[in-house]
Parts: sequence; structure tokens; C-alpha cells
Amino acid sequence: MAALRLWPLWLQGLALVWGCGRMGLALLPATAPPAPAQACSEFSQRSCEECLKNVSCLWCYTNNTCIDYPVRSILPPSSLCSLSNARWGVCWSRPDEEEERLARKREERRLQSLQRKHERKLKHDEIRKKYGLLQDSDNPYSRFENE
Repeated sequence: MAALRLWPLWLQGLALVWGCGRMGLALLPATAPPAPAQACSEFSQRSCEECLKNVSCLWCYTNNTCIDYPVRSILPPSSLCSLSNARWGVCWSRPDEEEERLARKREERRLQSLQRKHERKLKHDEIRKKYGLLQDSDNPYSRFENE
């Protein structure tokens, strides 16, 4: 009995899906296959920005050449282009400057961490001294006396 009551709803849903499916295919535009990517060497003697629009290219500032990025190595070899003159991804970033900046930040964080550690130790020593738990620094292995 319940199936008979739901039959008209099922037919309406089927008609809706079937109608939209055909209509959806008619509305899809015919797309042309993507154009083949240009070779990186075609962008040589132009600009870094034009070269790096293609993500597989590397720009070398020493001789203004656009070359294929050597995917077998993480960093381009110096025989191809020196690291300070090579750009990939963006034209404004120099890898060696970026490494220096990151190293300075890391060193700052390490020094801040050591300073906080020293401050914590001083605070804990004050608490130990207040409650008589601070050991004598001359003889840290003194015998504990029960009272």
C-alpha cells in the first residue's frame, strides 16, 4: 500500500533527473583541448615574470635565460645557474637571502626559549628556597634529615 502512495513521487523524481540530465548535456559547452605548453627556452631574453608563468621553468639572472627546471634535484646545480641568481616560482625571492632570514628567526626563537627557561629556573628556585627545598649549591648530595 505504501509503495502505491509513493509511486507518483518516484516518477516525478525520475522525470526531473532524466530531464535535467539531458538538459545539462545540452548546456555544456564544447571545450577545445588545451594548447601545448611553450618550451622554456622561448622565454629567454624576455623577462623573469614571463618565464615563470610556466611553472616548469627556471629564470637565471646571470645571462637572462629561461631554462627547464632540473626536476631530478631539489635545488638547481651551480653549473646550470648560481643559486643567488636563480629564480623559480617568484622573481622577487632569493633562496640564499630566504635561508639567512629563516636562520636568524630560528636563532632568535632559540635565544628567547633559553631566556624563558632561565627565568623559569629562577622562579622555581625561589619557590624551593621559600619552602626549604633548595639544596646547598656547594654540596647538592647532602643527606636528607627526617625530623
